[in-house]
Amino acid sequence: MRIFFTELKKIRHRYIWLVYGAVFVVLTLWIAWCMSEMDFSDISGQEYFYLLISLSLMNSIFLPVTLACGVSRLCDIELKGNTFKLLCTMQPRHSIYHIKLFLNSLYLLVFSLAETALIPLIGCYYKVSQPLPFLHIGLFFFTTFSVSLVLSVLQQTLSLVSVSQLLPLFVGVGGTFVGIFSAFFPSQSFFFRLLPWDYYFIGCPINMYYNAATRQTTYFEIPFPKGAFFGFLLFGIFIYFLGKIIFMKKEV
Repeated sequence: MRIFFTELKKIRHRYIWLVYGAVFVVLTLWIAWCMSEMDFSDISGQEYFYLLISLSLMNSIFLPVTLACGVSRLCDIELKGNTFKLLCTMQPRHSIYHIKLFLNSLYLLVFSLAETALIPLIGCYYKVSQPLPFLHIGLFFFTTFSVSLVLSVLQQTLSLVSVSQLLPLFVGVGGTFVGIFSAFFPSQSFFFRLLPWDYYFIGCPINMYYNAATRQTTYFEIPFPKGAFFGFLLFGIFIYFLGKIIFMKKEV
């Protein structure tokens, strides 16, 4: 607990919460604007499916660079002051890696819960006709939190082992570009599943079909890709151990 509260004091003026809060506000305003402009007769009975697939796509665009910024602000305090050697005389080196990961996980948990709660709130406000799909919303929360956690492990590893924070930020920006084009690739393609930033969209339990002749969009359920997601979580565990080993051996 002492290490936890010490870390909180170190980041109290970093305003990391503002990074995630600003993105949540942008997503809220965007989805509210989309719903206000939507002709509900076109998606009658599919409104929650529309919300789920839209937020999943926006997460794949916004969250990679958001995670890069949040993790970078969490990790660059010691890098700027070159205080790792001093810290390692007062606490185990592995605790530095773990406490930063734990703190960012708390931010991600709050963000994921808030975004998940946004779905029924938007649905109630606009009085949608579709019954609340509890299972799909639960899968949305699981996907958002787990993918964000794996990506934050990747970003933290890059931030702690890099001299400059430009590399992890460039990786985050690259992930955002991958997210922009994620909807244009078939979710079953092998290449699509090799990119960790695409799993916000891969884990979405909803897909859509656009009929160009009638200009109608139909949203439908798809099975959750358990095999692909299990492999993705194994990738996250591998990155965690690899990042910790590299950090433990890093010259300070």
